[in-house]
Amino acid sequence: MYGQVNRVGRWWREHPLVMSLVAVVVAGLVAGVPLVIAGGHDHPDVAGPARPRLDEGLSERLTVTGSGVPPALSDQVRRDADDALGYVRGVWDGPWSDHVVVEIPVDDAGFRARAGRMGAGGEAAIAVTPVPAETGPDGPGAGRVILRREVYERLSAQGRQVVLRHELTHFASAAVTGSGTPLWLVEGLAETVGHAGVPLATTRAAAELAADVRSGWLPDALPSDAQFSAADGTILRSYQEAWLACRLIADRLGLGGLISFYRQVGSGRGDPQSRLDGAFRAFLGTTEAGFVAQWRSYLRAGLSPS
Repeated sequence: MYGQVNRVGRWWREHPLVMSLVAVVVAGLVAGVPLVIAGGHDHPDVAGPARPRLDEGLSERLTVTGSGVPPALSDQVRRDADDALGYVRGVWDGPWSDHVVVEIPVDDAGFRARAGRMGAGGEAAIAVTPVPAETGPDGPGAGRVILRREVYERLSAQGRQVVLRHELTHFASAAVTGSGTPLWLVEGLAETVGHAGVPLATTRAAAELAADVRSGWLPDALPSDAQFSAADGTILRSYQEAWLACRLIADRLGLGGLISFYRQVGSGRGDPQSRLDGAFRAFLGTTEAGFVAQWRSYLRAGLSPS
């Protein structure tokens, strides 16, 4: 366990997920806005309906803290986090340290002090921030999630599940996320798990990408790591590209197949590019270039007007 926690900590220090935009604070996930948008392209949920909890008593693995926070909010966060933890525990088919500490700073100043940064430009989409906790007061292997209260309280119930599942998926997958795992796969897996079962049209959930595709633009390659910290206003689009790349894999293989693909890339033998190339061949029978061509067609079909 100690070695695993250290490995997780190293990966997170190399790829700070504090700026996890989650690409979900769009109209459809803000409270009071209908989730199924007329005229959008609906998509069958690759994970099926919300799964029954496979692990009972997960509340014992969950701690919620927040000085000065109304008790009603703390209770809501506990219920949300418990549901998300149960969901991710049911989806992830391998062991992981699912001891989670959820912290609720009383205001944005407290969030900045705890999270260390607000992300590029301070985007409002930063609602949940994972910070790996090594051995300390919360125990070995505890993962710490810091909520940005002002944003979290504006999300619908479905939106809260998306962001929490997204971040908890990072915890679940961290032990098999080796150095060099591409961020499009890291973030795309988390987005795919986060959105599973949320009845939101793809054109609404990926609004920025959809607008570009409708205008005739399509990506030439999977998003690079640098694109997830770009200062040109395209970060949300990069998350959406990553999500739909991973959702395409899940469409072909199922969610369990996507997780197996992820494991091969994140913890298989060889250098990162060799692992990725091998996963494309073994799981999808294609090359990265072949997958990109399929993905471009998938984006065009799913995001362009009928």
